[in-house]
Amino acid sequence: MGLSDTRHRHLGGFIRPDLGIGYLTTSASQGGVDANLRGLAGTFGIAAGGALSEDIILAFHVWDAVVSDPTYSGGGSSGTASGTLALLGLGPEYTMYSKQNYYFSISPSLTRMSASSGSGSSATKWGLGLRAALGKEWWAGDHWGLGVAGHLSMSLNEDSGSNAPIWTTWAFTVAFSATYN
Repeated sequence: MGLSDTRHRHLGGFIRPDLGIGYLTTSASQGGVDANLRGLAGTFGIAAGGALSEDIILAFHVWDAVVSDPTYSGGGSSGTASGTLALLGLGPEYTMYSKQNYYFSISPSLTRMSASSGSGSSATKWGLGLRAALGKEWWAGDHWGLGVAGHLSMSLNEDSGSNAPIWTTWAFTVAFSATYN
C-alpha cells in the first residue's frame, strides 16, 4: 500500500495529544464528615499506539486533570485552598472512528490523586478510573487531524494512611487535539 493509499485514513501508527479545560470535583466521607474539593481544571493527555484495523486504534494513554487553588468544604468549614489538586491516569485506550471522523475513545486506567501546597504534599493510593471521550476531527493534512472532544473522567482512590476514606472523583472537560495517523 503506497503513501497516497493511507491519506485521510486511520491506519498505521497513531499519536494524539490533547489539551483542554473543564471542571473537577472529588469527595470523600469518613466518620460522618463529608469533604469535597472542586474547581476549574486544566487537562492534558497523550495517546500513542497503532491501528488494529482501519478506524480501530489501540494505544497507551496518559492523562491528567489539574485544579489550582481548589474550593473546599467539609467539617463545617469551606473556602479556597492555596495549592494544586491533580488527578493522573494511565492505561490502554481503545478508539473507534466513523467515516465522518467522529470518534469514541475509552481508557480504563490506573489513577492517583495528589495535592500540594506551600506546606507539603500528599497522594492517594493507586486506584481505578476511566476516561471516555466523544470527539470530531477534521483533516488538516494527509495524516494530521485537528479536533475537539468532550471528556468524562472518573476515579476511585483510597486515601493514604490506615482506615482511610475513598475519594470519588469526576471531571468533565472539553479538549482540543491533534492526531497523527
